[in-house]
Amino acid sequence: DVGQITLALFYKRLNNVLTNGVQRIPFTNNGATFDAIVTTPVNSDETGKIRGFEIGYQQTYDFLPGFLAGLGLGLTYTYVDSSGVSQSTLSETDPDVAAGNQANVDTSLLPLQGLSRHTINITPFYERGPLSIRLAYNWRSRFLLTVRDVIVPFAPIFNESTGTLDGSIFYRINQNFRIGVQAVNLLNEVVRTSSVIDATPERILTGQRSWFMNDRRFTFIARANF
Repeated sequence: DVGQITLALFYKRLNNVLTNGVQRIPFTNNGATFDAIVTTPVNSDETGKIRGFEIGYQQTYDFLPGFLAGLGLGLTYTYVDSSGVSQSTLSETDPDVAAGNQANVDTSLLPLQGLSRHTINITPFYERGPLSIRLAYNWRSRFLLTVRDVIVPFAPIFNESTGTLDGSIFYRINQNFRIGVQAVNLLNEVVRTSSVIDATPERILTGQRSWFMNDRRFTFIARANF
């Protein structure tokens, strides 16, 4: 009644995956219409595939003595493998190709955007009487942000592995009123991105591109139910 272990297997086929392509689009100026070659988001005619599994565990340790009976823990691990869309963003007719302003990277070897291969969530909590305490650590391995950067050499960009620790403490004054504090990014995690220098079937070589510091944030909250 107070615990569970779960296993989920999944396989998904994705149609019309968003990528970049080259289109000839007409533009009219002063009564004259001309075709222009434009790099623009398009829907891929290839089918993407996502497969993997998730293992979950959650339990409240109500068998412990005294106040410890309010302790609990939640864990999940997710594995995702994606393939099926080459994500080639530029064709030979693109102006950037003619100018040499493109990365010499085989984008067909990259995964789908936004999907980490490994994701781990760890959530210890305490629920007893009027007191509610919760921590949540969320970690994910690096994932592809975009196959084409906005600056030369327009290389694919990865978000490097990152993890954040959040927490909250709430106290229930009565049935209608609760107060508490929520904290975000307690570890002051710095988010790093990297540019793809080379991609082979054996490895994807990257170099540092940027760093982002989001700072710790604390919020005082009062909740009332009527």
